[in-house]
Amino acid sequence: MQKIKNLVFSIIAKLEYVDYALVILLYIIGAVMTILGMPWLTLGIFALHLFETITIGIRLGRRAGEGIIYSIVMCMMFGFTWWIPLKVKNNL
Repeated sequence: MQKIKNLVFSIIAKLEYVDYALVILLYIIGAVMTILGMPWLTLGIFALHLFETITIGIRLGRRAGEGIIYSIVMCMMFGFTWWIPLKVKNNL
Protein backbone atom coordinates (compact mmCIF):
# COMPACT_ATOMS: atom_id res chain seq x y z
CA MET A 1 0.00 0.00 0.00
CA GLN A 2 2.88 2.35 0.78
CA LYS A 3 4.32 1.80 -2.71
CA ILE A 4 1.03 2.82 -4.31
CA LYS A 5 0.84 5.90 -2.10
CA ASN A 6 4.41 6.89 -3.04
CA LEU A 7 3.65 6.35 -6.74
CA VAL A 8 0.55 8.55 -6.61
CA PHE A 9 2.41 11.26 -4.67
CA SER A 10 5.29 11.25 -7.16
CA ILE A 11 2.93 11.51 -10.15
CA ILE A 12 1.08 14.44 -8.58
CA ALA A 13 4.39 16.14 -7.75
CA LYS A 14 5.64 15.75 -11.33
CA LEU A 15 2.44 17.19 -12.78
CA GLU A 16 2.29 20.09 -10.32
CA TYR A 17 1.68 22.89 -12.86
CA VAL A 18 -0.81 20.82 -14.86
CA ASP A 19 -2.65 20.22 -11.59
CA TYR A 20 -2.68 23.97 -10.87
CA ALA A 21 -4.16 24.67 -14.31
CA LEU A 22 -6.86 22.03 -13.81
CA VAL A 23 -7.78 23.46 -10.40
CA ILE A 24 -8.07 26.96 -11.89
CA LEU A 25 -10.28 25.53 -14.64
CA LEU A 26 -12.41 23.87 -11.96
CA TYR A 27 -12.78 27.24 -10.20
CA ILE A 28 -13.84 28.88 -13.47
CA ILE A 29 -16.45 26.18 -14.04
CA GLY A 30 -17.60 26.62 -10.43
CA ALA A 31 -17.89 30.39 -10.90
CA VAL A 32 -20.00 29.95 -14.04
CA MET A 33 -22.21 27.42 -12.26
CA THR A 34 -22.59 29.81 -9.31
CA ILE A 35 -23.65 32.62 -11.65
CA LEU A 36 -26.21 30.24 -13.14
CA GLY A 37 -27.62 29.59 -9.67
CA MET A 38 -25.84 26.33 -8.82
CA PRO A 39 -23.15 27.17 -6.23
CA TRP A 40 -22.60 23.60 -5.02
CA LEU A 41 -19.31 22.96 -6.82
CA THR A 42 -17.75 26.16 -5.49
CA LEU A 43 -19.05 25.51 -1.98
CA GLY A 44 -17.74 21.94 -2.11
CA ILE A 45 -14.28 23.06 -3.23
CA PHE A 46 -14.22 25.70 -0.49
CA ALA A 47 -15.29 23.22 2.21
CA LEU A 48 -12.74 20.59 1.16
CA HIS A 49 -9.89 23.09 0.91
CA LEU A 50 -10.80 24.63 4.28
CA PHE A 51 -10.65 21.17 5.86
CA GLU A 52 -7.29 20.47 4.17
CA THR A 53 -5.91 23.84 5.26
CA ILE A 54 -6.84 23.25 8.87
CA THR A 55 -5.76 19.61 9.07
CA ILE A 56 -2.57 19.53 7.00
CA GLY A 57 -1.85 22.64 4.91
CA ILE A 58 -0.71 25.03 7.63
CA ARG A 59 1.30 22.40 9.50
CA LEU A 60 3.02 21.08 6.39
CA GLY A 61 3.73 24.59 5.09
CA ARG A 62 5.35 25.58 8.38
CA ARG A 63 7.46 22.40 8.42
CA ALA A 64 8.61 23.18 4.87
CA GLY A 65 9.62 26.71 5.87
CA GLU A 66 6.73 28.54 4.24
CA GLY A 67 4.90 31.37 5.97
CA ILE A 68 1.49 30.82 7.51
CA ILE A 69 -0.30 33.25 5.16
CA TYR A 70 1.34 31.68 2.10
CA SER A 71 0.39 28.21 3.34
CA ILE A 72 -3.23 29.24 3.91
CA VAL A 73 -3.56 30.93 0.52
CA MET A 74 -1.93 28.10 -1.43
CA CYS A 75 -3.88 25.36 0.34
CA MET A 76 -7.17 27.23 -0.04
CA MET A 77 -6.45 27.78 -3.74
CA PHE A 78 -4.96 24.44 -4.74
CA GLY A 79 -5.56 21.98 -1.88
CA PHE A 80 -3.69 18.69 -2.16
CA THR A 81 -2.19 19.72 -5.51
CA TRP A 82 -0.12 22.21 -3.47
CA TRP A 83 0.76 20.26 -0.34
CA ILE A 84 1.56 16.87 -1.91
CA PRO A 85 4.37 18.27 -4.13
CA LEU A 86 5.58 20.32 -1.16
CA LYS A 87 5.68 17.16 0.94
CA VAL A 88 7.52 15.22 -1.76
CA LYS A 89 10.07 18.00 -2.48
CA ASN A 90 10.90 18.46 1.20
CA ASN A 91 10.76 14.77 2.18
CA LEU A 92 8.24 15.50 4.94
